[in-house]
Amino acid sequence: MIIATKLHIPRSRSPLVVRSRLTHRLHEGLDRALTLITAPAGYGKTTLLGEWVTTLEKPVAWVSLDQADNDRMRFWAHTVAALKQAYPSFDEQAVLRHAVEDPSGFSLIATLVNGLHRIPQTTVLVWDDFHHIEEASIFKGVTYLLERLPSHVHLYLASRNFPSLPLSRIRAGNGLNWLDARDLRFSSDETTEFFAKCGGMDMAIEDVAVVQKKTEGWVAAMRLAILSLHEHADPASLVRKMAGTERDISDYFFDEVLSYQSETMQQFLLQTSILDRMTGELCEAVTHIAESDAYLQQLDRESLFLVALDERREWYRYHHLFQQFLKAHLKRREPRRWKTLHMAAGEWLEANGYPREAVNHYLAATSYEHALSLIEAITPELMANEWTTLCTWLSAIPDSLLFARPMMLLTKLASQYMSGHVEAATVGYWRAVRRLEEDTASLHPSEAETLHAGLAFLTAFRTFLDRDFEYAVQFSKEYVEKQPEGNLFIGFGSDRDGYHPLWDIYVSDDGLRLAEQVVTPLLSIWSGTRNVYFVAHLYIDFGKMQYERNRLVEAEKVMRQAYDIGRTHHNISLMTIAALWLARIAAVQGDEEMADDRLQELAKLASVKANPNLSGKMALFRAMQGWMRGEEKPMRQWLRKSGLRFQDEIPVSMIKEYDLLAAILAEQGKIEEAASLTERLLFVAGETRRQSDYIRLLVRKSRIFFLQGRITECMDVLEEALALAWPEGYIRTFVDEGNAFGQILDRYIRLRQNQHRRPSHKVPLSYVKRLLRLFPPLEKEASIPPERTAVALTAKEQCVLRLMGTGMSNKEIALKLNVSLATIKTHINNIYGKLQTNNRLQALERARTLQLF
Repeated sequence: MIIATKLHIPRSRSPLVVRSRLTHRLHEGLDRALTLITAPAGYGKTTLLGEWVTTLEKPVAWVSLDQADNDRMRFWAHTVAALKQAYPSFDEQAVLRHAVEDPSGFSLIATLVNGLHRIPQTTVLVWDDFHHIEEASIFKGVTYLLERLPSHVHLYLASRNFPSLPLSRIRAGNGLNWLDARDLRFSSDETTEFFAKCGGMDMAIEDVAVVQKKTEGWVAAMRLAILSLHEHADPASLVRKMAGTERDISDYFFDEVLSYQSETMQQFLLQTSILDRMTGELCEAVTHIAESDAYLQQLDRESLFLVALDERREWYRYHHLFQQFLKAHLKRREPRRWKTLHMAAGEWLEANGYPREAVNHYLAATSYEHALSLIEAITPELMANEWTTLCTWLSAIPDSLLFARPMMLLTKLASQYMSGHVEAATVGYWRAVRRLEEDTASLHPSEAETLHAGLAFLTAFRTFLDRDFEYAVQFSKEYVEKQPEGNLFIGFGSDRDGYHPLWDIYVSDDGLRLAEQVVTPLLSIWSGTRNVYFVAHLYIDFGKMQYERNRLVEAEKVMRQAYDIGRTHHNISLMTIAALWLARIAAVQGDEEMADDRLQELAKLASVKANPNLSGKMALFRAMQGWMRGEEKPMRQWLRKSGLRFQDEIPVSMIKEYDLLAAILAEQGKIEEAASLTERLLFVAGETRRQSDYIRLLVRKSRIFFLQGRITECMDVLEEALALAWPEGYIRTFVDEGNAFGQILDRYIRLRQNQHRRPSHKVPLSYVKRLLRLFPPLEKEASIPPERTAVALTAKEQCVLRLMGTGMSNKEIALKLNVSLATIKTHINNIYGKLQTNNRLQALERARTLQLF
């Protein structure tokens, strides 16, 4: 849930001192990756940044951070929302789709980097109050972003302390612009101007010197000093008040400010200090003071350390330093009111649709039962991607209470693991096991049974997520034996369309034999349970394995079972994924009409169109089908809409998209770009141990070598792919490359048969011949004499063909030859016809085979 007030740039109503020296320093940050402003509370960091951005002739993305932003997903969701608000062209959906596809978070940030590259202007992103961030995964993400930040993007961080970022490395690369408390302190001239503008006081030089010495240029202390003066006081009285005080001057002046307020205003200030953000109605519910909104407006007009959080000035917060003082004062003066005030705040927030903030107040009031009931109600929503928030809340509640509510204890363990606190989850697991052994009597038998079964369930899915599939089978069996209905955590964090990162973990991606050993027993175990979403996922996994082994009838059968589950239970994600596989199976069987019918049926579903993740899968499928058929239009449409570039950061969750990009680049003759991208993809696939992706990318690499005329290297890489593939039974990875790849396999076979190649890997020729038989009959190269082909091409066509081989686009060739684009397209179509090919890739392959270059 995005909180709009967090994206508001704070503006001050009071007259401000123009601090041109600091404005200049901030402008220098537009030549650096990172500008860091570090100083204690009250040094004017937020005010300085807020006023500086008004001097820019460009929009700024701003996020005001708080403690709740230690949830990784919440942090990045607000960052993305701020960028979208400031830069409407920014494609936030393309970034957020990876929030669930890759639980590590790096795919999201890689796509964020790509999105930032596409903003066509200088981009400024401000993270205010960054000191609230303590979560290690967020620091890793920000570091990842900084290391890949586009040159036109500039980060500004305001913090009370040094963030855990590689600042030395950034400074060494001349990427850091740093301001600290020494820079933010007011100079003598600024102090004189400040008291003149804000207090209407004409300070003598000696009085300014005293103020400077006592406050050390600390603007909060100076503002407090002015507010503490009653009407008609002179500057000398201010200086006398400062005598004998040093940095603790703030407490003294806060007391002074508070003492001049009416009794009702004092109560209002103290009792609302528990609120991190407030509006008139909320303040009235907490304080029971009528006209609370009028009190807020008064504080705003008097600039009494109140910060507006929206343009309409309905929501506010206190300056952090002032809030800390008020809280401390409240605890001293009315300690018994603390819990009552938090409870009142929690009840209002819960009733008005702010459940997350309500939970925080219930926890502050140690009203754990209220907190637990509310957490339980919103847990399904949070399980989609806010595991850290769940972990933080449930960790604040005593285990003795959670033990009495087994599902919430299990949720706590799941949240610890899913938010990266693996050790804490492990310790909590064994603590629960021991508690069950030692204190079963305190639980109702049904609750004890739920806890026993739930612990087995969590272990089963933890090992599955860790890709430790053998243990996943073992503990799945143990769980289902304890709870045959298998109805715990159905949907396990799914969003409204039933999607979850779990659904992108396919055993078949790690290897076909492994899938056979794991998916079959898992299907046997889970098929009789109510967890039909996971069963459908297993059907898809099993169908992928059958498809890869070219068992198309069996693949269609299990994919249809997955589709039927999705349709019966209105799970659009499962329906879409299964339907796309059914369309692919129909297409490779030659039933193009059935494949198109499947796609048209999906296209009619409004819920698919409205879901960027699902519509993206459909677009990718159409582009892949176009590539396999040699149809340029769907590929061009996909490329234009996706905006992918070969130099992009590669999200793990988008390996297939970038593989297709590499294939299209190669077909367009952009061989070097395709080769570079493929090498990076191979590294990613190797790092993630996705064997299916790795084999497919080796095939792509061998094809690129073939296009470059590097036949020996082509055969070496092809043989490496074949050596990995044949023991597992991979077939479609090769066959789906299309007819042109059959020529490469044929070349490999003939080299082996003629003993012109000694294999470095054990690859049976019978396996390669079996693959080749699945391609349409190849036209023998010898049947087309090179002379005949050479004569068939005109001189202009030969020139165009050579330029195609350099990787030029059609438009670039037209400019080079000083002719129209339509003329070039005519030449290229003639070339395709004479070489008996359908696209650029096939034409270049045939031309190299016939030695036309």
